[in-house]
Amino acid sequence: MKTAFTKNNLNKLSNYGQNALMQLVAACAVGFIVSYILYVIILVISPNQQITVNGIPETVTFRNAISPYVALPPFQQFIHKPWTILTYAWIHTGPSIGYAFFNLLSNMLWLYCFGSVIQNLIGYKEIIPLFIFSYILSGCLYLGVTAIWPDLSGGTMALGALPCIMAYAIGAITLTPQFKFYLGERLAIPLWGVLCLFLLLNIGVFSNGNYNMLILAAGGGLVGFTYIKLLKAGYQPGGVLYRVSEKVQNWFSPEEFNEKYHQRKRQETFKQLTPRQKLHEDSIDSILDKINLKGYDSLTEDEKEVLMKASKES
Repeated sequence: MKTAFTKNNLNKLSNYGQNALMQLVAACAVGFIVSYILYVIILVISPNQQITVNGIPETVTFRNAISPYVALPPFQQFIHKPWTILTYAWIHTGPSIGYAFFNLLSNMLWLYCFGSVIQNLIGYKEIIPLFIFSYILSGCLYLGVTAIWPDLSGGTMALGALPCIMAYAIGAITLTPQFKFYLGERLAIPLWGVLCLFLLLNIGVFSNGNYNMLILAAGGGLVGFTYIKLLKAGYQPGGVLYRVSEKVQNWFSPEEFNEKYHQRKRQETFKQLTPRQKLHEDSIDSILDKINLKGYDSLTEDEKEVLMKASKES
């Protein structure tokens, strides 16, 4: 029984196409690698490893070389960098590259922990839409708050997948409040206990006047709660993203790789072949009737050839 359970889990992990959580982890890892490759390139090509920020030369760091172009800033700065609402959740950083990697690793573990509950219970197709909705809508909430209270953010910028983790955590609690993680036959940890542990470990993020992450986390939790409630009510909010992505894919895909194109071609071919096939069958019937009435010798050479081909096909 334990062996079968282990093999089943391994099959789930290896089935990458139907494991949306693994796809998200891979995407965040790619974002981390690309951002630090760019940072190293800027560090190498900058004269004396310095960069000019607001007219003042500063030592090149990730914070002044990369973050201003990918992190989500307050509303007053966002209007000059609107693309950052799409990039900030995919990048992780810290005082050093080691700390940044640990930040990425811990976030991905929490992401997989809470997300696996949702993926196992309602399927992998709800994972990516919830991830995208959570960080975009949380970002919109943050921008709205900083537009009303400009001094609230303290000029800091937001990076990381924290709102998405909160969306999965609150979404999982909303979906199944009694869920437990079984670590053995007698040891089980309730989901709400894991959530409390996550909040306790991240209390330092929220307690240092880092209001931007607090707002984003609250927004992510609200999105996760609303998303699961909509699913329970029979709606499919994630279907919008799949329909949009399918249309965009059809726009940029050559027609020979388009499924709708192949379906249309099959229908056209069928319509063209059907009258010919019926005409062929009628000619065979008339030839057989002629044989019954007048005998085989009454057939012309063309009729004999048609009859010969029909016998070979049959």
